[in-house]
Amino acid sequence: MKIEITRNDSDELRGHVELYHYLHKWPDPRSLPFAYHIAIDGRKYAPDGRLNGLLVLKKPQHHRQRGLFGYDGLPTAWQVLDLARVWINPFWQRKEAGHSLCVFSRAVSRLWQPTGKGDWRTNRLQLDWLEHHPPVFPELPYHIRVLISYCQLEHHDGVGYRAAGFQSIGLSNDKEKEVYVRPFPMPKHIWRPLQLSLLP
Repeated sequence: MKIEITRNDSDELRGHVELYHYLHKWPDPRSLPFAYHIAIDGRKYAPDGRLNGLLVLKKPQHHRQRGLFGYDGLPTAWQVLDLARVWINPFWQRKEAGHSLCVFSRAVSRLWQPTGKGDWRTNRLQLDWLEHHPPVFPELPYHIRVLISYCQLEHHDGVGYRAAGFQSIGLSNDKEKEVYVRPFPMPKHIWRPLQLSLLP
């Protein structure tokens, strides 16, 4: 089974979040959300006509978290993204021959799929974020160094996060969420603004 993710900020995907994700709410637009749909064996939709699944990322709501970002010697708030919504169609949450299909972890892992060549080689998430939100101040740190996700204990057991390479750093202050993080190395890819003067 081949799993791919494709950038998709459509009304259809947003509607799926509002209808089927347990929060039933699209992230605040001020957090700069951007999304992907999940394709399985080249198909966008499950047999029930709904999307196979989706991922939505955004900027965290807070500007610092002790030991993680926003403090001296740590990545800045602009170097962190929050995996805020993940929904997998129930059709793909079944087991085959006693084994999970692992759509959650395999789709999320596509975010760090290598892309580009040479000095431009980076991971999928870095490149898509730069295209979605080019740095306003490119002289300041802007590459994503940490991906964070707050796992609602009522809805997730964390197995998919761990399978996708996340590490748990404990519970949130309200004890209702487990906090998972995945660090990223500094890429070589550097954003460059379009230089109109060089165009023919």
